[in-house]
Amino acid sequence: MKLLLVLLKPHRILAFALCYTLTCFVCLSLYYDGTYKADTSHQVAVRLTNPSPAPPATPRPPGEVHRNVSREILQLQDTAEELQRQVERQTAERPHPKKIDWREVVKRDMFKEKKKLLSSNDYRHFANNKSLSYHCKRCAIVSSSGQLLGRGAGPEIDSNECVIRMNDAPTRGFEHDVGTKTSVRVIGHRNLGRVFANQNDLQDRMFSNRSTEKVFVHWSYLTDIDADKVEEYALVLKLMEKYPKVDFVMFTPQKMKFAEKLFHHETELTRRQARTWLSTGWYTMLLAMDVCDEINVYGMVSEDYCKEHPNEKVPYHYYDPSSKPECTYYHTSEVRLTSGHLFITEKAVFARWSSIYNIHFHYPYWEPRPYSVSDTLRTPFLLRYHIANNRLFAKYPFWKLYFHFAGIFYPLVH
Repeated sequence: MKLLLVLLKPHRILAFALCYTLTCFVCLSLYYDGTYKADTSHQVAVRLTNPSPAPPATPRPPGEVHRNVSREILQLQDTAEELQRQVERQTAERPHPKKIDWREVVKRDMFKEKKKLLSSNDYRHFANNKSLSYHCKRCAIVSSSGQLLGRGAGPEIDSNECVIRMNDAPTRGFEHDVGTKTSVRVIGHRNLGRVFANQNDLQDRMFSNRSTEKVFVHWSYLTDIDADKVEEYALVLKLMEKYPKVDFVMFTPQKMKFAEKLFHHETELTRRQARTWLSTGWYTMLLAMDVCDEINVYGMVSEDYCKEHPNEKVPYHYYDPSSKPECTYYHTSEVRLTSGHLFITEKAVFARWSSIYNIHFHYPYWEPRPYSVSDTLRTPFLLRYHIANNRLFAKYPFWKLYFHFAGIFYPLVH
């Protein structure tokens, strides 16, 4: 009796009720696949042609019933035929957009023969707003991953004609693993302000004595760049004065828009829908494909690597052993629907591009799966995104956002 009184305390009953309600929501989310769409005119016409049985009415004479039923059927058939004609008329009047295979567009426009003069619509000098001449036969993209530690890849990296690094990844102290040469450094404008502003020692290490030949600045999530409003623009102008031998180049607004359009047509989601910022790696790969005939990528894992090595503790940055493990960071970013980089999704896209272009992956070495135009990406983020939009919580976006942000039922749906 005492145990029963303890269990039936009001706060325990309330807690049990809340847990039960939450469990019901989760189960419905997992197993209910219904969509919430209004009926189309065709569905209305079909329903009118095949109406649901009406409730029984009071008995009437057989002749009158027959006449009424015949009249109603004729009226319903006329209505259905009229609706069908309207649908056909609207369909005929609506222009049929030509279906575009965007991967073929990419193959034709991006993977074309490289030219030394890059388009001013894509890249411009900060100094004079003009296009630049730049071309390399063999390029190395050096990731900032801890995968490069202990590999001894430095001499191989330096053997490439051009070496492309990202953000503030150093070479000093890591020459054996990452090499010494830096032809290009691609930097996001937010990193430029957060990392390089007021850091004179770091600036000297990166830019003095032509330790970096060119700096390409991308604008992360901006597609309209106002030089008067973007603080980092003024910082670039100061760095240009301080290091006149370094060539500072910008990704143009047109190139930023193209990068987002490319993401859209590879994932079928806009950047805003995915709530992501395209990573510096994304813009670095676009630049390399514009500049290089052959691309060797060092230290970039495949999209399935972390799934195959769940317990690996390689640091996210080779120059910061205290940084969180690479796979942990990738997983955290990939399963969050609210913000962050989609590293695994981007790697899946890179693998797709590599199958139609001259891109090779080293340390770790991996071969991309064969490319097919009909392939659709099935990364953790995209699967999770579609689950969220096809389940019950799609009807209640606030709850969907809360549960995904909290990650309560992620293990249940994967």
